Amino acid sequence: MTNARTALTLLTLVAATLLVSPAIVSAQCPPSCPISGGGDGATDCYAEMASPAMHLNSPFFNPAKIKPAKEHRCFDGDPGCDLDGEVDGKCEFDIDLCLYNADPNLPSCTPSDVTAVSIKGSTTKFPAFATLQSAVDALLPATSSVCTSGVSVTLPLKVTGSGAQKVSKMSFKAITTTASGIDKDKTKLSCVPHRWPSVNYNHKNHNGNSAESAITPANVLSLSFKWDFQPSLGTSLKGVTGSPTVGRKLVYIASWDGVVYAVDKKKGKLKWSYDTGASLQSSATLTAEGRLLVVDSLAVVHALDAKKGGLLWTASIGDPDLEAAHGWGSPRVANGRVFVGRSSHGDQPCTQGHMYAFDLDDGTELWRVATVPDFICDDDTTVECTTNADCGGTCVPGIGGGVTTTPSTSSDGETVYFVSVGCFTSPSIGNSDAFFSVDAASGAVNWIHRTQFVEQYADGPPYNDYGFLNGPMLVTVDDGMAGTQDLLVAGSKDGSLYAVDPDTGAPVWTEVVQPAADFAGFGLFNGAIGFEDGDIFAALYQQINEIGGPLDRLWSFSGTDGLSNWSAREDEFTWAHVALANGVLFVGATANVLEVYDAATGTLLNTLGGFSARVVGGASISDGTLYVPYGVTGNTGGVMAFALP
Repeated sequence: MTNARTALTLLTLVAATLLVSPAIVSAQCPPSCPISGGGDGATDCYAEMASPAMHLNSPFFNPAKIKPAKEHRCFDGDPGCDLDGEVDGKCEFDIDLCLYNADPNLPSCTPSDVTAVSIKGSTTKFPAFATLQSAVDALLPATSSVCTSGVSVTLPLKVTGSGAQKVSKMSFKAITTTASGIDKDKTKLSCVPHRWPSVNYNHKNHNGNSAESAITPANVLSLSFKWDFQPSLGTSLKGVTGSPTVGRKLVYIASWDGVVYAVDKKKGKLKWSYDTGASLQSSATLTAEGRLLVVDSLAVVHALDAKKGGLLWTASIGDPDLEAAHGWGSPRVANGRVFVGRSSHGDQPCTQGHMYAFDLDDGTELWRVATVPDFICDDDTTVECTTNADCGGTCVPGIGGGVTTTPSTSSDGETVYFVSVGCFTSPSIGNSDAFFSVDAASGAVNWIHRTQFVEQYADGPPYNDYGFLNGPMLVTVDDGMAGTQDLLVAGSKDGSLYAVDPDTGAPVWTEVVQPAADFAGFGLFNGAIGFEDGDIFAALYQQINEIGGPLDRLWSFSGTDGLSNWSAREDEFTWAHVALANGVLFVGATANVLEVYDAATGTLLNTLGGFSARVVGGASISDGTLYVPYGVTGNTGGVMAFALP
């Protein structure tokens, strides 16, 4: 029972694998592949799963130790594999079937007329199996390729007596009878609790744990110190600016010293470490089947075994010496693809911004999208060129438009959204300072929305250096007319919060918190923004040559129209990320503390101290425990955990 998706890269990988491991039949095709019941490759095309998001991924593919995967594991809320895309205590799996399906992944299988299909599964626990049986029966006899549509099964997470969530599993069989033989397939599905598996919590970049129920505005005064982990390996830089990644037993910490640390959740004791040999500014990304991904300051993506820390593969997003390439944002994973943005080390020099996509199994590059042209004319930056003859002046490399943030994806994982940022030593050209929507499979651009004007070399330096260091955040909010609307939101360094239509890129609203200055510097909207219950939250830094009087630095905005709900903390500049859970807002402050606010009113509820350096990274919240990163570029940093009694 393989998937109907065709992929040339998969065919190549399968062929190579079978050469070195001939005992593995094509129906089991490692690496992780369109879902298979493990049947004979000569009959396995008789019935196939219809959804391209369904593929075997556990045990995950290890190039050094090849094993066929046996089950499909999915995080609650994982884009693609959980159909509703929401963290809601359950996974909804697409179990539609295609019959009589020619599949190039199964070259030894010739489709045959399907006369009967029997679905074996608990219809008492999962009525969807009876629905699938009826849907398949309606297609019989199948003498050409036909598929069911809209059939899914919902698998709730297990919940212990203490309220903790655990992995839940189920399986079903499809016995397919044809004129040429019988295909017997068994499909195993697992739903995995979504704790805090990646930066910004979910694929929508909300920075808020919507499933957290233990921590409330009423009990945050009870949060008490649990443990403090301080990096001890790598370089002398010990800051941690990426949110800790929280799994079932381990917390993963990516430090500026270049080391990934895995520590146990209870005591913060080190379990394993992996040295990238560079520096790490962003969070690690955990997958449901147990892989961990980071991108470093030398523009290298590392895929690791999350349980033991062993290296699975590496991939490059540019030359750090020739191109000044740097990975600032965390990887985003959806449907077996890894998405990573490229920016530069700083602004002297800038690189050409890119978004990359890699195969999750082996790191093969699938595509890349540049944010600005390869070459432009220095006398008119709106003109692309290949030689000086195309210009009145000189044809020069196009630079800028770096992607420093982690992309978001649609709930089906097939659309990727990202934003770009300018460069103060070069003019804003091409699609710098912009929102992007691209196709996840091909990298084809769906739309681009630019928020600021194109600059010319004659305008500077310094140049405006606008653009985005946070988001984009995909949200669903009240539309003000008794309905809802989907928005893509990000805060610009130019002082405005922007919301656009995720389908078209058309502007929906813009909230000007402070008019654009002549030069943004680090910018007003710097750290990651958050979303909860229809509202958007941001901690603000500053612009150079700010316009107007004193400005509050912590804000809540209505997602409907961008208007302010409340603001607080006058003139306390910060570039910290915000984090949210169950009506509580957490944000770092310049006094080496983490402040805790009521998200509805902006009332300060608690201040957590004891940090030996500034709190810049966003906290991660899971099961009544708060994991707080601290430190930036100095020799002091780490993660402190606070928990309820």
